[in-house]
Amino acid sequence: MEQWRKRCKQWLAEGNRASWSVFGAFALLIFLQTLIFDHFAFREMALEATTQNTIAMWISKIAASLLFASVVFILKDKRWLIAFSLVIDTWFVANLIYMRNNHILLDAEAFNMSGNLHGYFWSVLIYVEWKIDLLFYLMTALFSTIFFFTTRSKRNWWAWIIVLVLAVGLRHTAAALYVNDRKKQQEEVRYDPAPFIRERREPVYGTDFPTVVANTSVLYSPFYITSDYYLMMNNIQPERPLTAEDSLFVASITQGQDEATLNGPLIIVLLESLENWVLTPEIMPNLYRLAQNDHTFYANRIHTQIVGAPSADGQMIINTGLLPINAGATCLHYSDNTYPAIMRLAPEPAICLLPHDTCVWNQTKMSPAYGYDSTICYCDIDTILFQKLDSLVDEGHSYIQCITQSTHAPFVNEKYSHLDLPGSMPWVMYNFIRGFNSLDDGLGYFIRKIESDPKLQNYTIVFTGDHRILHYEKREQMQDYADRWANRNDDPALDWISDLHPTDDCLPLIIYSPKISGNPRYTEDCYQMDIYPTYQSLMGVENYRWHGFGINLMDKTQKRVIEEDDAYVLSDKLIRNNYFK
Repeated sequence: MEQWRKRCKQWLAEGNRASWSVFGAFALLIFLQTLIFDHFAFREMALEATTQNTIAMWISKIAASLLFASVVFILKDKRWLIAFSLVIDTWFVANLIYMRNNHILLDAEAFNMSGNLHGYFWSVLIYVEWKIDLLFYLMTALFSTIFFFTTRSKRNWWAWIIVLVLAVGLRHTAAALYVNDRKKQQEEVRYDPAPFIRERREPVYGTDFPTVVANTSVLYSPFYITSDYYLMMNNIQPERPLTAEDSLFVASITQGQDEATLNGPLIIVLLESLENWVLTPEIMPNLYRLAQNDHTFYANRIHTQIVGAPSADGQMIINTGLLPINAGATCLHYSDNTYPAIMRLAPEPAICLLPHDTCVWNQTKMSPAYGYDSTICYCDIDTILFQKLDSLVDEGHSYIQCITQSTHAPFVNEKYSHLDLPGSMPWVMYNFIRGFNSLDDGLGYFIRKIESDPKLQNYTIVFTGDHRILHYEKREQMQDYADRWANRNDDPALDWISDLHPTDDCLPLIIYSPKISGNPRYTEDCYQMDIYPTYQSLMGVENYRWHGFGINLMDKTQKRVIEEDDAYVLSDKLIRNNYFK
């Protein structure tokens, strides 16, 4: 007992008081930052909050604060804490930005995909919110100013070990509370997401990652990411075999021929980030005009179904009728699969026309997997991209996919637009609208050719967006502006602004074909998985065994044979088991 008293006195001796003071202040700083992070990251989510998991949340945040603040005791020069704190701040801010973009925290999959996003680095600017994000750095600056002169003291390994054991013990206590609470409720703690959340996203390799972090501390996520990343790099994917019931159902919806040939030329145009609310005569007059053409089918309420790799997932759904795997990027994990892609049925070579390098979204492998025999990279503004598309048609190519880029966040190509908008408009809305006006200017070159060139009028041409893009806070801000515009506007030429609905975040589908007449419409809610069977029906391959999971939107009598949730689960199994090989 006497030795214990001496040891305690030694720990609290004058040489160590500074360390304890800095430790306490640093732990408090981290704890406050975790609470601030939770408020801004999860405020729009209705997280389940039973008594036990509320207690566990507080315990876990305290444990994380103690764990990371304990580094004080193993640093001789306390000024290193400034750098350490800045790393923590950067982790918080990076997760907030990623959350605004993907509605989920950074995980192993995000790091795995980062090397495939060449050319998109600046797109994160659209999700930076300076007033919030700088708050973390300002807190660190305050901490650094106060304790900058407390520089040197002895390392105190005993104190570090004791705090470390305490932090780990508290963490496991919190985990035990969660487990007990789950058993009592007989279900997993989970998100109750708002409609804008991607409900299909699940843990990458089995860890209940989003829930654990949301209810504990974002600082624990690196520990989960490390193990997940190891499994990912070793290509260890969870096994999900098809059950006998699955096999019977797939057999029932894949009756028909194994081979077929497309009846007529086909062009698929994926317009980056296109949403239905910008398809107006003022913003996109050329595409709007085509949507009213007698030979055009138009659906304006397509719900996106992307999961882990937005543009790549959109491309896969539209080309194959399959839905992406529930965890991770299909294009990175299953690029060697055999897919029942529409262009595989083309009677002559098909071309994929890209606005970026083939390393983006692993296009080098995915283009052939979707039946494209060659890939052309044409990295330039979309006006020139559509001119290239037109030249391919003139050269006699009949099967082409074209993907645009200028309307990718942060929508910097708005400078090419001639549309006059009020300076009071929120800058994201201003750039977004002018960006699509600029895109439509380039698209107009191709659309005018459709309307006037007899050769191109024989093509079936699909126009749609690959995914939605804007975070719900941006949408609400933009919707509020549109709603108020009718009362503040003194320019009749801008009355159309009050009719915009940015919160209606659906995709449009425009299909031009000589086989369509009467400008049919589909105004009900539907899904991206419906696009594939809709244009497939125009291509004369009704007897081909794979029609996807969706329905033909032009056939009002067709009923869904599988609901969206079940389609995700079954598609995940089909891809993981390379069913179509």
